[in-house]
Amino acid sequence: MALTESQTATTLTGAEIRDKFISYFRDKRAHVHLKSASLIPDNPTLLLTSAGMVPFVPIFLGQAPPPEPPRAVTCQKVTRAGGKDSDIENIGRTQRHHSFFEMLGNFSFGDYFKQEVIPWAWEFVTKELGLDPERISVTIFKGDEFNPADEEAFEIWHKKVGVPTERIYRMSRKDNFWGPPGPTGPCGPCSELYFDRGPQFGCSSDPDKCGIGKCECDRYLEFWNLVFMELFKDESGQFTPLEKKNVDTGAGLERLATILQGKNNSFETDLLLGILQEICRLSGVNYGDGPKDLYLKIIADHARCVTFLVGDGIRTSNVGRGYVLRFIIRRAARFGRLLGLEEPFIYKLVPTVVELYKGAYPELAQSGDLIADVIRTEEERFAKTIDRGMIFLNELLSENAKVIPGEQAFDLYATYGFPIELTAEIVAELGKTVDMEGFKAARLRHEAVSSGNKFNVIITGEEALGRILKEHGLTQFTGYDKVADTGQVIAIIHQGKLIEHVEEGQEVELVLDRTPFYAESGGQVGDTGAMENSDARLTVLDTKKHEGLHVHKVRAISGVLEPDAEIKALVDQERRNQTVLHHSTAHLFHAAIKELLGKHVVQAGSQVGPDTMRFDFTFERQPTAAELAKVEALINEWVRLNLPVTTRQMAIEEAKLTGAVAMFGEKYGDIVRVVSMGTVSKEFCGGTHVTSTGQIGPVKIITEGSIASGVRRVEALSGTKAWSYIAQHMSILTGAAERLKIRPAELIVQIERLQDQLKARDKQAQALEEKLALAHASSLLAAAEPIADIRLIAAVLSDLNAEALKGLADHLRRQGDNIIVLLATALESDKVSLAVGVADSLVKRFNAGQIVKEAAAAVGGGGGGRPQLAQAGGKDPSKMGEALAAGKAFIGNILSGTGG
Repeated sequence: MALTESQTATTLTGAEIRDKFISYFRDKRAHVHLKSASLIPDNPTLLLTSAGMVPFVPIFLGQAPPPEPPRAVTCQKVTRAGGKDSDIENIGRTQRHHSFFEMLGNFSFGDYFKQEVIPWAWEFVTKELGLDPERISVTIFKGDEFNPADEEAFEIWHKKVGVPTERIYRMSRKDNFWGPPGPTGPCGPCSELYFDRGPQFGCSSDPDKCGIGKCECDRYLEFWNLVFMELFKDESGQFTPLEKKNVDTGAGLERLATILQGKNNSFETDLLLGILQEICRLSGVNYGDGPKDLYLKIIADHARCVTFLVGDGIRTSNVGRGYVLRFIIRRAARFGRLLGLEEPFIYKLVPTVVELYKGAYPELAQSGDLIADVIRTEEERFAKTIDRGMIFLNELLSENAKVIPGEQAFDLYATYGFPIELTAEIVAELGKTVDMEGFKAARLRHEAVSSGNKFNVIITGEEALGRILKEHGLTQFTGYDKVADTGQVIAIIHQGKLIEHVEEGQEVELVLDRTPFYAESGGQVGDTGAMENSDARLTVLDTKKHEGLHVHKVRAISGVLEPDAEIKALVDQERRNQTVLHHSTAHLFHAAIKELLGKHVVQAGSQVGPDTMRFDFTFERQPTAAELAKVEALINEWVRLNLPVTTRQMAIEEAKLTGAVAMFGEKYGDIVRVVSMGTVSKEFCGGTHVTSTGQIGPVKIITEGSIASGVRRVEALSGTKAWSYIAQHMSILTGAAERLKIRPAELIVQIERLQDQLKARDKQAQALEEKLALAHASSLLAAAEPIADIRLIAAVLSDLNAEALKGLADHLRRQGDNIIVLLATALESDKVSLAVGVADSLVKRFNAGQIVKEAAAAVGGGGGGRPQLAQAGGKDPSKMGEALAAGKAFIGNILSGTGG
């Protein structure tokens, strides 16, 4: 059956529930109402905002002041579509999971606690919302060897609120203990509220099988979680009471709407029904008719999610948040195909989503057209490959193997744009799996090949390096403070094997116990330079990192070097200095594009070396010249301010709390290095940097372009490299101005004037060419060859260009109602132009495009055009006669009824 509006809300709409929650805590309980934070969290180490409390983590951790008064109420946009929090596989299959949802929450920052919030929660759901108290059960933490049971919560629920003991369930740490968010931090027990929706939603009539904590069915729906942060967990795993206790609660708006509106699932509530109905209209598929309900639900959920993701500034890419957005769009597109929607359609659902949510989120209405454009572009991109990808995947699925090889799964990703998660899901529908390790290996091989001629120690000497690491430990890197140091030779490796010495002319890998040579990582190239002692001299060609080892690729220049020898390591200082300037520039560039282009911009890669800074970032369009000029100006202003550059080693959790930017996909240890440049930039970074931004000197952006869908690349120069570039281009400008006898500032005006003159002369020359061509007209008409009921004009001309030839063919075909024209000319020694014209009255029988195509094949070319007039090119002027003969033969075949 198709759902209609008459089947929707019976009591409160989703908007009314949202408003009631906010007004209850704001007006009756003196909370500050705070607007929903973005789905892009302020903490850059988080992929997306996955919980209502995410914006308040700095307050809970004492890193930021609370609002005044110290209690808040929010309706927070939340998405769980990427990373460990993803609910993606459950969407549509359960009655409650979504990739995007709204979390109603009230928070206390050292203010009220259990004695207040538990009765408030009960009052709100039973009095304000009118839920039947007899159908509400609650859970509390039952205690374990680490923490005692939450008897305080039990007493409040039972004695103060009046919940009978049989509806108070004691649950384990897994279910009813929250946090901390990292290895250390605030944490505590929680208490959840459940609503009994009735036995028709249960999985069994046996109460021992169907009940809270016994099954995962939809009868007992958890709809509100009250978290009591009363403890602090330290590094040793010990729990101590917090001086100021906090409260964090979260109630799912969709779940409350499902209960209050008496719906089978959240998709039938007014929060999603309108989207579902629009999909039914577009596809012609009715909801309630069978297995396609799943597809309708998934698409409805995903359309809402991607609308909000794009609305908050996320754009499709192959990294981080952009990858999550791309995956969701492509997943929805795939399910659309199963409904018969083969053309882009998700973008058509954006107006419906905007209409449903613009009251609570007016910013959606302001950017609706942009949101639709971004989604449509991604749909169109996937549409180009999805059909061929599905054919390839279906061929794999038709084989008997239960496991799809990782190499072929990677082909689907790299060639057809299928996210690996989508491939795995499709495969799982048929009871098969993907070799994920094989996929990862194929991706690594692809990256290795794509990276070009690189020195890859991980492949060539992994076993040997593993032994070195085990026996000697990590390399001590001294290069932050030095460019010269003395180290002991720990090992010499050749073709993956440990050897006893290196002689003149050999190229080997060398590992020292300590080194000033920076090993390539974090986008910074490895150092080069020299090593020497009394017995040997070596050139260092590159430095790579394997686990914690710095591996030097060296060429022995003279002498013999053996393990255990002391050797002086000398970094190429000039090369290092220029690399340092470019690396510090990369940090300033990253900060500048986030400030000027939007915080949704994400670094997608970088390479900094002595010659240039290359920076890749996600952005949905080409930045304008004016935008790039502003970025460059801002960077140079920060350089002029000579901001201090400082580095700190700190625990990773502490570093995250400072707001330091981390690269998604990078692996970090427990201790990280944070590089700060004044207050404008703060990043996780193990690279080498200037000590103040003034040392960078001028910065000049030299190129910008696209390297992949939604990913831009900028190259820039710093210091003397920038000065040289500017000086070189000033010299070119000055030279050009002198040639034209003008000032450099007048160059653009003069170039435009010269261009106008050239265009005028080109028009004059073309007019003369056309006059010359028309001079051939009378003689060509006179020489027309009668064939059956047509007259064929076929000739090779030697003094016309392609446009003039085409113009002549067009003129001649209009000189009678039975004329076909076939002309050829040689433009150069290896370039032919052909033109065919057909009288208007003959186009039902003869097509100029087909004729010219046949003729062009003889001269090694091709072409086409309209039925009346067509052009083609070729490469062999010596065969122009054969081209005319081929065209004539094609026409003859049509006349005889054997061609066309």
